[in-house]
Amino acid sequence: MSSRNAWNNPFEKGGSDYARFRPTYPQSLADALADLCGSTRHALDVGCGNGQFSCLLATRFDTVTATDPSAEQIENAFQDPKVEYRQESAEAIGLADDSADLVVAAQAAHWFDLDAFYAETQRVACPGAVIALVSYGVPELDGDIGQRFHDFYWTEIFEYWPAARRHVEDGYAAMPFPFPELALPDIAIERQWTLGELLGYVSTWSAAKAARKAGAEAAIDVFAKELADLWGAAEMVRTVRWPINGRIGRIEKEPGSKR
Repeated sequence: MSSRNAWNNPFEKGGSDYARFRPTYPQSLADALADLCGSTRHALDVGCGNGQFSCLLATRFDTVTATDPSAEQIENAFQDPKVEYRQESAEAIGLADDSADLVVAAQAAHWFDLDAFYAETQRVACPGAVIALVSYGVPELDGDIGQRFHDFYWTEIFEYWPAARRHVEDGYAAMPFPFPELALPDIAIERQWTLGELLGYVSTWSAAKAARKAGAEAAIDVFAKELADLWGAAEMVRTVRWPINGRIGRIEKEPGSKR
């Protein structure tokens, strides 16, 4: 398989391989969040996307409400009898007051109107509930491949990322977070990927699509070729690691209080 084919095929499929190439959170993250909660009756997953993390939460919570503004995401979400999907925004959550033991946003909070989202979180959360805003950071690889990937991300394609991506890159450290904080467990996503899988993942980036739209596809193609030269056999698998970052807090409120 040539490096060019490994790169181009994901685009030719029109994004149909988005779910295949995106990293998924480990069960250990859902377990860690559940262990912080005094009750595991009800979790709320805001900006749930295709519901992958919602279903992990369902292994630990009695019920999970999963919301996303995208009808397409909801229609194609993973199904679990304990997960109820709703097409809703993060700023207008259709849950009763004091009803959620955990409010989590995985790889989504940087798109929210945070003031409105936090107000809704205060309303729907039970006293003492946990709020968790988590994301996976920039991929890490070893050796020369890791350095080439680093240069591509931070120098060659960086300008094509939306401004909200800065929050992901700094692990949400600069994001306003008005809650008493809890420690984030040291958890990472790891995958054993071929060259084609890594390039397929890069093809799902909004920055890659924006760069091609802007006529900067040459930089992407050069990166793909140079990465292939460093990789070795295309079928060889290498470790790709995404650190999990974010903010976790405890919601302090009186029963029936929205603040």
